[in-house]
Amino acid sequence: MTANGENKRVSKRQFLPVKIRAYIILMRPFTLLAPLIGGLCAGLMALGHLGLLKAPEFSTSYPFLEWEVYHLQLIYGAVTLVILNAASNVLNQVYDLDIDRMNKPGRPIPSGKVSVNEAKAIAWILYGVVLFRSLMINGVFAGLVIILAIFTILYSVPPVRLKKRLWISNISIGLARGLLGIVAPWCIFGSILEPTPWLVGTIIGIFLVGAATTKDYTDLAGDKKYGIKTLPAVYGIKRSIAIISPFFVIPFVLVPVATWEIEGRVLFPEPAKGIILLIIWGGYIVHLLRKEGRKQDKHFENSPVWVHMYLMLMALQIAFAVAFIIPG
Repeated sequence: MTANGENKRVSKRQFLPVKIRAYIILMRPFTLLAPLIGGLCAGLMALGHLGLLKAPEFSTSYPFLEWEVYHLQLIYGAVTLVILNAASNVLNQVYDLDIDRMNKPGRPIPSGKVSVNEAKAIAWILYGVVLFRSLMINGVFAGLVIILAIFTILYSVPPVRLKKRLWISNISIGLARGLLGIVAPWCIFGSILEPTPWLVGTIIGIFLVGAATTKDYTDLAGDKKYGIKTLPAVYGIKRSIAIISPFFVIPFVLVPVATWEIEGRVLFPEPAKGIILLIIWGGYIVHLLRKEGRKQDKHFENSPVWVHMYLMLMALQIAFAVAFIIPG
């Protein structure tokens, strides 16, 4: 067989795996870790708060079965949030095509590996799956997930396209990924009227209002050309860094305050005080942002600073869960 014939045969064998790989990359797997961990941690916080994290009783079958059901519900809910984030990622890339041609030409759509119509179909199928799955848990969770989904759609889709609107873009990320990203999975087990998840979600949301800007420094050229009003595009690099720096400090200062007893009630358990130590990491991220905020990471689409931000977000989610689970 000729070399040319062999190449054609290999390309045919590899077509399906390559296509599937393109679909997976389109969903941006690394970013899906945050909603997975956040969903699991918020659910565990609710179970810990309600005293439902006790070890299963093996002497009778029913308590063990009930313990298993709790954890299956938690995993089911967290995966629903992961699918929603994947849908949002795909939809965002559909409407960012012109920007990505300049900033990220290797992405599946601008590189031609996935067509716009394919990506739209994947996004809306995923949103449909999210709606179905959320309704299978409970009405409150479903309602919050629907609101979260609406935020993600409005973020990307014209004419609203929150992404292009100064500050509103950051605030929408804080509300969706931070506040609702905690309250929704909490409500798999807990009450929406409980103030604790709202405060946890607010703290994470405040962090994200500033921290989400770390993704914008490597995209500056395309954002400016296509009128996306990010903080660095409007205020410049140095000034925008100064503006977002407090968001890496203020949220963690609020945590110890919530452990105080106010009117006979404590919102956060005592171990949560340790979360304030994340200020050290936040300070390092600000330092790194000033030093190499526009540097492209070799293994990720954005900068090493953006990777640190995501890791810090997940560390914050885990820290809250641990504080609610371990004995005070």
